[in-house]
Amino acid sequence: MAKRVSITDVARAAEVTVGVVSRVLNADPTLQVRPETRERVLAAARSLDYTPSHAARAMRDGRSYAIGLAVHDISNPVYGGIIMGAQKAAARAGYVLLLADVEALAEGDSTFRRAINGGAIDGLLLLRAGDSADRRVLREAANRIPTVLVNDRSTTYASVALDDVAGARLATQHLVDLGHRKIGHLRLGGTARSGARLRGWRDALHRAGITENPRWIVDAGHQMETGYHGMRQLLALDELPTAVFVANVLAGIGAMSAARDAGLSVPDDLSVIAYHDVPYAAHLVPSLTTVAMPLNELGASGIALLLERLAGAEPRHVVLRDPVPSLVLRGSTAAPRARSRRA
Repeated sequence: MAKRVSITDVARAAEVTVGVVSRVLNADPTLQVRPETRERVLAAARSLDYTPSHAARAMRDGRSYAIGLAVHDISNPVYGGIIMGAQKAAARAGYVLLLADVEALAEGDSTFRRAINGGAIDGLLLLRAGDSADRRVLREAANRIPTVLVNDRSTTYASVALDDVAGARLATQHLVDLGHRKIGHLRLGGTARSGARLRGWRDALHRAGITENPRWIVDAGHQMETGYHGMRQLLALDELPTAVFVANVLAGIGAMSAARDAGLSVPDDLSVIAYHDVPYAAHLVPSLTTVAMPLNELGASGIALLLERLAGAEPRHVVLRDPVPSLVLRGSTAAPRARSRRA
């Protein structure tokens, strides 16, 4: 078994002290050394394939250098981008990211309480869905460790959110630009995100001089099943829209299935656009037009906000406006026909 390379080995190879090596590798801004000395240390660490001791660092600083990320339904593909962005940002800062399910944490709250009281994690990122499990986890965590709400808005806790109004406005404006005047909205319901996306939908309609029909606003949640039922509810009305903005991509997939089962053709009879983009949206029939949001950057921003809190900063809310939402044009949207088959 090969001997683990130590910081002393790096110092010996670079012909400097262990302290200099430690401060160079930790990017200490107060360290004053010649550029050639700094490069010699870095080159020695690379050539020896040196990996800093996580345990030693944790003991020295009194931290675990682990961050928790709690989500609902780990299989949800929308979370993939957030998790990836958070993981990369955490790694750059020298932290390990630990993924957990909110429901599991709430159900085994004694285990979770031991984890946060025992220093297993230094802080927590939480993606809420607006249920009792969220409230239990947030109550336990926020009283003991720095906690950041991701893809959320709060005046009490640190939080970071997407520009949901801009994303929803872009989606709805696409339908307006195609010539639609009868545009419905399948909303999330029950969260700040839902309200923001509803405002974006309304804003685009009002800018175009279109009067909204409140009967065409239907709760559809963030799952395929809830999207299916939301669309069925919308299609049961006497008067139908020619296009629908769905506030979640999974709900949008369910909504397209419901339209098909009702005998409608997408986009000939009904155009559908959804919020968020996932890889398999391009492989549906028809492929689903979406608004892509900066999910990687959202995860990274959550880590940055948590690091601020770990450094003693006060909680603040951040709206991620850069990069801006982008339209992903596919086959589920088209100009309205003069008279739909449904009509």
